[in-house]
Amino acid sequence: MGSQTFWKLSAATGQNGQSLRILRWSIAVAMLCVFALFFGTYSQATLRTAPGWWDPDGVGSGSDWHYRVPVTLPSSSSVNSTGKVDIDFAALMTQLGISGTFDANSVRVVRPNGTIATVQEFTDTVYAGATDATGNSRGEVRWIVEDGGAQTYYVYFDITENGSKPANPQTPINGNFERGSTGTQLPPGWGSASKTNSAYDLQIRPSESVQVTTDGIRPSTGTGALFNPTTTDGTPRTGAQSFLMGARTNNEPSVLVNGVAQSQTDATMLTRTIAVPATNPGSITLRWRVEGWDSDTNNVTTYDHLQVELVGSSTVDIVGPLTNAYTTYPFSPAFGANDIANNRSGYGSYNTFDMTTGGTHMNGMTVANHGQVWWTRTYPLTAFAGQTITLRFSTTHFEEFRSWFHIDDVEWSVVTATLGNAEAFGVQITSPTGSYAPGQVLPLRVQVDAKPTAATNPLTANIYNNAGTLVATGIKLYNDGTHGDATANDAIWTNDGSDSANPTYTIPLGTTSSSGWLVRAFGKDASTSTLGAANNGLVHRNGLASPQVMANYWNIDENTFAVVAGTISVTKVSNIVSDPVNGATNPKAIPGALVEYCILITNTGPTVVSNVSALDSLPAAFTYAPGTMLSGTTCAGAITAEDDDNTGADETDPFGAAISGTSLTATASSLSAGQSFALKFRGTIK
Repeated sequence: MGSQTFWKLSAATGQNGQSLRILRWSIAVAMLCVFALFFGTYSQATLRTAPGWWDPDGVGSGSDWHYRVPVTLPSSSSVNSTGKVDIDFAALMTQLGISGTFDANSVRVVRPNGTIATVQEFTDTVYAGATDATGNSRGEVRWIVEDGGAQTYYVYFDITENGSKPANPQTPINGNFERGSTGTQLPPGWGSASKTNSAYDLQIRPSESVQVTTDGIRPSTGTGALFNPTTTDGTPRTGAQSFLMGARTNNEPSVLVNGVAQSQTDATMLTRTIAVPATNPGSITLRWRVEGWDSDTNNVTTYDHLQVELVGSSTVDIVGPLTNAYTTYPFSPAFGANDIANNRSGYGSYNTFDMTTGGTHMNGMTVANHGQVWWTRTYPLTAFAGQTITLRFSTTHFEEFRSWFHIDDVEWSVVTATLGNAEAFGVQITSPTGSYAPGQVLPLRVQVDAKPTAATNPLTANIYNNAGTLVATGIKLYNDGTHGDATANDAIWTNDGSDSANPTYTIPLGTTSSSGWLVRAFGKDASTSTLGAANNGLVHRNGLASPQVMANYWNIDENTFAVVAGTISVTKVSNIVSDPVNGATNPKAIPGALVEYCILITNTGPTVVSNVSALDSLPAAFTYAPGTMLSGTTCAGAITAEDDDNTGADETDPFGAAISGTSLTATASSLSAGQSFALKFRGTIK
């Protein structure tokens, strides 16, 4: 038998001084990236924070919201309560470290389960219970509670730079009449509005001062009414609008029966339904202003007055003559059944309430003569708990002297929410994860809560090696249906290395095994950072430092991965086939002897290796026998013929081999862990 000699990387020299050198190899990690993206009607998967981000039509489709703030209701809140919170959105933007133009249309209230609240509104002109200037990025948010108890709702908002949002399509509460244009008879959110004659007023009105003249005269004098005409106050209690009902624009039409004037009951009427909470029903609060020259009195329903009723299992008057409470809750511009005189109150003078012509109070009121004040009544809803009731405003009129009423700021079962800290959309790296090999193109895949809207390179990534050194910066990711992205304009941004002009990162050949490599992704919107231009598009986390790392920003994510270099075992076996003296019988390694070599390269794991290339420099005392190269998975199984060049189909079947001068090359596109490939060839000893 001939002798055998073994070569390994750890012992590269042997018989005849031959050596085997592995010049290069790279490891390809066999990865299965399974990614499921679920598009619901309202949310995406949780990324940088929980709960999942609300999106009504999927990321990249329609409008995307980029910011939100949690608002927490107290434990006393019940289903059908009215949630209320004042929000200074400019202050929230300061928390987020951004600037931009607040989009008043963008405000949306989202329930704890991720669906949008059915009844909700943002009022730009009311803040902290008072009229507030428009366009200053703050106002009042209200909604009808659908999840009772200590629940956290989210108020979403945005800036116009991220794309203008449509007006809120949800039903408003509109107890303040800020929804609807001037002249609207039936305010949005209300149930019905009616009037018996077109001459009556029943409409939304802006803040205004109107000069009004009545056609009535004082019967006792036969002269015109006192303080006629009068410039009246049409200022809403809060905000920009209130609701007007009664006779201000026109004189009251006369209704005669047999020549006798008749009272016109329910001449104007406005109603809405209210679902009263079954527990903690709270109360209803009304605000109104009375104006005009006419009067009515307690327990009399004949003359000009306002009546407000709650209609459910029973009917309760909370404003009107039947309340017998004129001095506390005035229902008419004056009190009495006769014309005003120096010793009694009554009709014929503008807004005298309980006063005489000399301005003396007759019933203990303190309001100023001709005052135009707003009145308030709060009434408990305990008797109506769990019922759906009707709130009904109506006016009654009796010819000549004009009377009218403003309604504003109707609210019920109010619970005040607590405002939290602002949050912003997140990004989540889904690739790379796990281990990768030297020579491998690093695939990048990032999911987003909302579409990054920066004008240039809205989503990029940086790569840091295990020493924390930045090795690649500003890698561009795509959302155009190419570069590894399956669907354009969705929630997924990728770079698979297919764009040579904007490549992803390739791990250098020869990189040793190491953990703690880092990919950092940046999803940028169109905001301007208050922390400097270098941070434009990045949304800061309140109270944290400013370096651009995941912990400090909402729309930055980080993932670690490892580089695993392959473990290659190389064995070279030689066998003396024959010699000129002994032939094939116990041949010796003498000049002229025929020698067969086998090079066996094995991947001992732990990962798949790719692009394996081995170079053997033949010794000077050896002459290669052309056409003798065979390949296979083992030395015994090496039966596939290989030609001597490095071209042709034989180079990929699946192994390749070539010789140039005294250099022999063996190649394999990949080897699984535990897999080997062998190359056999022959030659003679000189």
